[in-house]
Amino acid sequence: MSDYKSEIVIIGCGIIGGALSYKLAKLGYNDIVVIDKENTINKHQTGRNSGVIHSGVYYPKGSLKSRNCIDGYNQIIGFLDEYKIPYKIPGKLIVAADETEYDELERLYQNALDVGLQANHMDREDILKIDPNLVGDKGFFVKETGLTDYKKVLEKFVDVGKELGVQYLFSSPIKEITRMDKGFQIRAGNQMISTKYLINCAGLQSDRVYELSTGLKSPVTIIPFKGEYFKVPKDSYNSDVAIYPVPNPDFPFLGVHLTRMVDGTLKVGPNAVLSFSREGYDGFEFNLRDAISNFSTPTLFNIAKKYKTIVVKELLKHKSKSFFEESVKKYWNNFDRESIIGYTCGIRAQATEKGKLVNDFKIVCENNQVHVLNAPSPAATSCLSIADTIINEFENLR
Repeated sequence: MSDYKSEIVIIGCGIIGGALSYKLAKLGYNDIVVIDKENTINKHQTGRNSGVIHSGVYYPKGSLKSRNCIDGYNQIIGFLDEYKIPYKIPGKLIVAADETEYDELERLYQNALDVGLQANHMDREDILKIDPNLVGDKGFFVKETGLTDYKKVLEKFVDVGKELGVQYLFSSPIKEITRMDKGFQIRAGNQMISTKYLINCAGLQSDRVYELSTGLKSPVTIIPFKGEYFKVPKDSYNSDVAIYPVPNPDFPFLGVHLTRMVDGTLKVGPNAVLSFSREGYDGFEFNLRDAISNFSTPTLFNIAKKYKTIVVKELLKHKSKSFFEESVKKYWNNFDRESIIGYTCGIRAQATEKGKLVNDFKIVCENNQVHVLNAPSPAATSCLSIADTIINEFENLR
């Protein structure tokens, strides 16, 4: 068994853990160890997301999501420029399918202006200039929306971190965390790591790491939602502009959208369906512990009761390609299920608390610990700003 001594241990090397290790190392912190149970990076949310650089249009002014997304947007663009990672900024069109969505469209437009974004109303003629197959008479365009490959971003975080002395321990699942007088002893894989401070960036397992390290019941429970993306022919859409529907204002998912990835790939998705395995990416997978966790929280039943129509529609999108096709054709009529030429999926780590979905980022401190308990989208865009937020919390502990 190998022994390591450190000042800071980061659990989880996804986009948040990677950004945090990079930032801490650049600030001159020493003796940083990052632990991850996988044998390499990009196995989970970071390696499976849409690649969108979000503008912050959806998030209420003053919320952590809003502040971190807008600041994170500027920081990630600077990072991509500095390390010459490919990206593009084509902008985004949010389009209303019919008049029932006009009020929410206008609310989003006003929010975009309130948070300082460059947004412009678009009428039917403007919309058709983007693509003649778009449906809808009203929408608005947000300039600050881009696309990149977050797998390459995380790879660069780790590469630079290693150059600056960060130690990354892969294939090291957490087996035990013992609280000591002046820190912690962590048994991870075949390693024993002693540390003064612990920062939990474990994503899908963040609630369980919280309980291991604090000995307390987690204030949140993670419910995993699977999102499926379908690849379609590149020439079926005439623009690089990302196309989004008007989302349900009370449901924390943005709906099925159309994005041309930085490599030219054209994707339609995702839907959002409950997963019975937090890491079940290959078809239907069932994990008893994860399933029990899902149904032990009242949130699931509250969602089913309050949003039963949406829940049914998401299940239909998952089970029926014809229903998925119908949902896309509400705003883009050049899609049909026969045109699908590829498939990917990811699982969103969605925190729930007191019977409700947690809509904002959630970061909490316990003694010498910082826990990132809710960081779904737009966490990839926001990762460098979230790292700053964590570092502020961490410095208050010292």
